[in-house]
Amino acid sequence: MPTFTYSAKNIQGGKVHGSLEAATRKTALQQLAAQKLRPLSISESGKDASTASKSNIPFSGLFSKRSSEVSSSSMRRSLALPFLQNLKELLNCGIQAGDALRLMSGRLSDPRLKFLSTQLWDELRQGRSLSETFRKQPKVFDESVVSLVEAGEATGSLNTVLTSIVSSMEERKRIQSNLFSALAYPVFLILITIGLVLLFLFLLLPRIQGLLSSLGGKLPASTKLLIFMADVLLNYGWIVAIGGALAVFGTISWRNSVNGRLKFDALILKVPFIGKFLRDLQVMRLTQILGLLLENGITMVQSLAMTERALTNYYMRERFTEARSKVVEGATLSAAFKSTGYFDEMSLDIFTVGENTGNVVPGLQQMARQYSESIDKIVKAFMGIISTGVLLFVFMFVGLIAFGIISAVFQLSSSLSGG
Repeated sequence: MPTFTYSAKNIQGGKVHGSLEAATRKTALQQLAAQKLRPLSISESGKDASTASKSNIPFSGLFSKRSSEVSSSSMRRSLALPFLQNLKELLNCGIQAGDALRLMSGRLSDPRLKFLSTQLWDELRQGRSLSETFRKQPKVFDESVVSLVEAGEATGSLNTVLTSIVSSMEERKRIQSNLFSALAYPVFLILITIGLVLLFLFLLLPRIQGLLSSLGGKLPASTKLLIFMADVLLNYGWIVAIGGALAVFGTISWRNSVNGRLKFDALILKVPFIGKFLRDLQVMRLTQILGLLLENGITMVQSLAMTERALTNYYMRERFTEARSKVVEGATLSAAFKSTGYFDEMSLDIFTVGENTGNVVPGLQQMARQYSESIDKIVKAFMGIISTGVLLFVFMFVGLIAFGIISAVFQLSSSLSGG
């Protein structure tokens, strides 16, 4: 009879190691469950762990070829939302997490999602909890998602937690989609303008200039201005392009350093309009995640620590770390939030009411809704300003080119008539 070595946690939370004899891996897991042990890892003695685990994955042969086309390096944070949406739908139908992952590993069309589901199912088969399997995929699931799933498993409300996580992610994705939509039209206009400039520089301007020179006509002032701009662009444009590329590369390299990232994130928050948008976006994310964590029984200090790691702006993360220290020292959460300078007075007043009643979750949810509405307004205003600005620039530039061409045509006509 095969012998299995295992590592598990007992009721007190301590780790235990040992070995047992069982006919199959499933039987070994059942024996551990009977001993009230939660397996962390289990493998058959004398076999390579990875080989043993692969041999115990149902239908693994069906997915081996497909899974080989992707790898862990292809895992991205963007996969979290579609994966959790599928998982939530299956769990809401009454399917257990293990069966849901098994079905997803066979039925999902996206090879990356299929690979992720197979990896998670493999880990789950070894006796790990769903949150532990998520923690082994840090490129896909951040710590706040893992903590929420862990809380949902502990309280028996995994379906509710997943629904809340998905709703929060869908809200952030909606905001990103609105922002990209707002930028699409201005970018389209800029591309058209660049096309007109290239057409003028390389097709129309040389012909007009050549005709006027051959006829001895003088160029009008507007056309001379266009020719001057064209000469500058053709002769020195490459220097500007190289300089711009070097500046962008240098900025990215500086931002990737520890001190540079902190200073860059602090500077970008001071940029008019953009700074407020990024600040409100981070605050909305913080209030959403913090509310979900507290709602599912995680302590205040733990929730704040987990939420901080979900912030992408390092400067704001540092400020919220200072706020958490104040909470640990005994300050109220509203006072700690106020010290950051990122919350408006109205939001803090609403939150303080909830804090006085002993339940801060409704206040956090209200704050999240308020900042979501604020972000929508900023996106709409941004869309209007950018669209108007780009339109004015395009019209002025195209008008200048048209006026220069028309002036040159009239001058050419006068030269031909005079000849």
